[in-house]
Amino acid sequence: MNAETQADAPWLIADVGGTSTRCARYYPGERRIADLRIYKNDDFPDLEALLKSFLADAKARNAVVAVAAPVTGDDVRMTNRPWRFNRLELAHGLGLERLHILNDFHAVAFALPDIRNKDLAEVGKASAYRSGTRATLGPGTGLGVGAWVDDGERAVAMVGEGGHVTLPARNEEEDRILARLRERYGHCSAERVLSGPGIVALHSAMHGDEMKTSREITSGTVDPKCRATMEQFFRFLASVASDLALTTGATGGVYIAGGIVPDHVEQIRASTFRERFEDKNRYRGYMQAIPTYVITDPTPGLTGLGAWIRRRALAPSSSP
Repeated sequence: MNAETQADAPWLIADVGGTSTRCARYYPGERRIADLRIYKNDDFPDLEALLKSFLADAKARNAVVAVAAPVTGDDVRMTNRPWRFNRLELAHGLGLERLHILNDFHAVAFALPDIRNKDLAEVGKASAYRSGTRATLGPGTGLGVGAWVDDGERAVAMVGEGGHVTLPARNEEEDRILARLRERYGHCSAERVLSGPGIVALHSAMHGDEMKTSREITSGTVDPKCRATMEQFFRFLASVASDLALTTGATGGVYIAGGIVPDHVEQIRASTFRERFEDKNRYRGYMQAIPTYVITDPTPGLTGLGAWIRRRALAPSSSP
């Protein structure tokens, strides 16, 4: 197949989270996403059955799939869902010529240069707006982390398992909260709090095992305990986001994605998130020059998969 035909042929792109999966077809020549469908993972026994359902009506010969899991080879085991698969066996089962697997926030990192201003909500105000490396993190079923590392001459999407770093405490109250979480879970990672299940664990640690769902907590604006939980959630999120910005040198900003925060933009804006983000003592000025955004586009992972196809699958000689 020549380059022009490859650019015209649609690809299956899929963003597989712990709870739901977004599938679409991507036309690289037009940079167009079409036939978007959202599936509940609980409705399918495995990933192959889910993708077959989409391909029954939306044919494609090639695919790239982002999954909420470490991707270190052909065998993939999802972190927050009991799904396991082998890339080669999955490609055969789906009748695909090519199948590529990425970590879900590797895909979001690829999307960062293409995110439009209208799909961003700034949290606070930065003292400078610059180009350069951009970092991303996103609480959802888990906590994803990535970065678009740009030195001005070339750029590469960075991926890792930053959601599992140790969650830091900044004061005695946070020491007490994390101590209760460690008693229950052992190591307290950032994901242990900054995720859907994490909000429930945080609420319980703060309010004595009061049982509420994540939806009840995030929408409980008239409940003082739920408000306190969400405020603490945003403080912990700011601590992790600021450490990520320092580690990656994210002069271009920190971008928050995931399934939770984009639905609560006004809450994070009204919180002390930005104050905590900047509070790095001698590095306060450095942090003030880094903007923080919420990505309001509901499908940044699919945008990133499209960018990956253009940069890596169709033009490997011109991209890292």
